[in-house]
Amino acid sequence: MEDRITELYDSLFPAGTLFSDISAKLERMDGQPDVEALRVIYCNQILYAITSGYTKWDNKEIFKTDTLIQAFIKNVMKLPEKQALFYSLAYFFMDDKQKCLDYLNKEVRYLKKELNGNKLQELDLVELLIEPFKNAFDGFWKQAQLLFGPLCENDGTNELCKLMNDYYSCISNEEAVDILSDFLIKYPNIICAKEYLGCTYNELKMWNNAIAVFESIEEPMICANTQDLISFWLAWAYGKIKDYKKEEYYYKKCLNEYPKTMNALNNLGYCLYKQKRYTEAKDIFEQCLEGERDLPYAANNYVRTLIVLGRNGDAKRFVNNTKHKITKTLKDKVKMLDESNAKLKKTDIIFEEEATDDFSVIEKKADLSVKKQQFSNEKLLEDELTNRIEAGISVFGLNLKIYKRYGEYGRQYRIPCGRLDLLCEDEKGNLYIIELKKDRGYDDAYKQTAQYLDWFETSEKFKNKNVYGIICLNNPTKDLIKKVHADKRMKLFEYQISYREI
Repeated sequence: MEDRITELYDSLFPAGTLFSDISAKLERMDGQPDVEALRVIYCNQILYAITSGYTKWDNKEIFKTDTLIQAFIKNVMKLPEKQALFYSLAYFFMDDKQKCLDYLNKEVRYLKKELNGNKLQELDLVELLIEPFKNAFDGFWKQAQLLFGPLCENDGTNELCKLMNDYYSCISNEEAVDILSDFLIKYPNIICAKEYLGCTYNELKMWNNAIAVFESIEEPMICANTQDLISFWLAWAYGKIKDYKKEEYYYKKCLNEYPKTMNALNNLGYCLYKQKRYTEAKDIFEQCLEGERDLPYAANNYVRTLIVLGRNGDAKRFVNNTKHKITKTLKDKVKMLDESNAKLKKTDIIFEEEATDDFSVIEKKADLSVKKQQFSNEKLLEDELTNRIEAGISVFGLNLKIYKRYGEYGRQYRIPCGRLDLLCEDEKGNLYIIELKKDRGYDDAYKQTAQYLDWFETSEKFKNKNVYGIICLNNPTKDLIKKVHADKRMKLFEYQISYREI
């Protein structure tokens, strides 16, 4: 039956048919056989179009004016009320919170009958609730936890609604990282939590952490984060750490998975530009222009590429004739050029111009020398130490690097008994667990680090590694000093900050 309806829908509404045309034709078909089933497919397609690709409703005022959302509401109201989830979403879009929850209750009653004792899996819950409702409204996820939690598999799926409530209640990305990381320590196989964590690391510009999380996702779970978007985010993060070969690889992977991914083709061209492969970049930007995609970025990048290739005349003609918006800076630059055009060869003719990039140069932030000053929170201390290590600066008398493998990164490294601030290694492969505290008020610093060391020493994965602990804080207590000195696996360091006039 489902296959027949899907075939009928595809025959009536071939790929590329506008949503408005589908809606109008369904309107004319009211009362005919199969129209209800066709309308269900249509509502599902609209729902995917309006909810995929992001994890938060930024502006719920758009619900009142968005044509697709209004089309969804209109068509849902023509369906029988047994489509309770659709009705719940429709009333969510209409800001009727009580009716939204009432129909959510009805959906649970229908689900119980359909499940017949079986349990909802993670993908089920993601498609039913997490993707469409996102940040919803206050109280939604608490009610969803009460309703859906008992229906879910007891593998972390049953706790996902609670996680969404906690996540969307966060006041900062740092708090979100803590919540998601703690959840993944307990339930390491819940993919949607990894996806949210990767997105949060991206927002924090913690690129290596984002890369490790996204690389650890073998099969994307949440429909909003399909494989092409995971590849896109990986490419973006690799670009930020200036690993242009990996950036290129993932943009190409993204385009192979879904050729129409927004901005992926332009970004691939710009990645080639940054590698000074200008003729290849030029071809990519011309593809963007011919396909009317990724504009106006592609148009501006095309002009930059023509200039660097010495195609001044082409750049002038393009800027003067294009309908696309070109930045004033580029327009002014082109005005100053002559009409010459360098002859292009198979290899690039390079008229040097540095590619602009928003990657921040790592700075040496503070001299650690004078007592009684301290960081305001652990993250700043963690940032400081990470920057030093990644810049190749010796710390704690050691030449360390952050532990990094495919799908793993040593900053905020998760193990079953907790989350390490930093996991580093030296040139011999010895591992160092670095625990950072902003001040002296942490009586459990020794116990926590010892627990981590104990886990590594019994771990099958790290069984052939020497593992040491380093605790770094400000003004340590005598008790902590005594405990660390009695444990040959650990060392204790005191950080200090000074500011010197130059």
